[in-house]
Amino acid sequence: MSSECAVLVVGAGIVLIPTVNESTRYKDLIESLLLAQLAANKKIEKVADADWYNSYVEFLDSYWLRHSKSRMDLPVAQDSVESVGDWLSTAMSNAAADKSGNAAATLQRLTGLSGTEPALSLLRSHMQKVSPNEPLAPAKAVRLLVVVAHTPISITSVYMEFETDKVLGANPLAQPLQAADTRGSVCMRYSGANLSETLYGPVRNAIALKVRDRIEDNVATLILPDEDSINEICTAD
Repeated sequence: MSSECAVLVVGAGIVLIPTVNESTRYKDLIESLLLAQLAANKKIEKVADADWYNSYVEFLDSYWLRHSKSRMDLPVAQDSVESVGDWLSTAMSNAAADKSGNAAATLQRLTGLSGTEPALSLLRSHMQKVSPNEPLAPAKAVRLLVVVAHTPISITSVYMEFETDKVLGANPLAQPLQAADTRGSVCMRYSGANLSETLYGPVRNAIALKVRDRIEDNVATLILPDEDSINEICTAD
């Protein structure tokens, strides 16, 4: 991935796209990612103990052929205080999904965004499903995808899920958490996949039609702060 990339929020996912390419070339990726998440959301609404990630990849596997996959459960040390962004950086490193380090650097810049950024509000609402004034007892699941698009038909992704009784802050990536805030380990899933035109081509128009009216409420562009802004924030701290 190039050092500069466009950043999209697609449901509970952060999608990193090389800016050397036009984002319209990634229409298939965005639409299939969104429909897969909508399918997974619907599944867990019907079956309370259904696995969201398994439902998500069950849909994607019909069109995106996975050539690698793995899982890691990250224990939260009793004396540590880390952010969601810290855990993501660990996940990206372990997955070797970010050999250049550019994706991790981009995520770090996102951590410095104001919580008033509309796209972050959208991301937070999908990461943790909480109704206004709803108590977080029992603990609620937090789910986050990061998809690195190398080309329009080649991706690597990291999925993170954990349970907490804390409501995520305005910028969920900057949310500090410690062992007392979480229930069990942080589950990490990794995969690499390529889009099959043979499988996706016949259903492309049908998928586009299914998500056409859902794009506006579920997809947004995140504006990255420039490096000078990040330095000013760090200096102020």
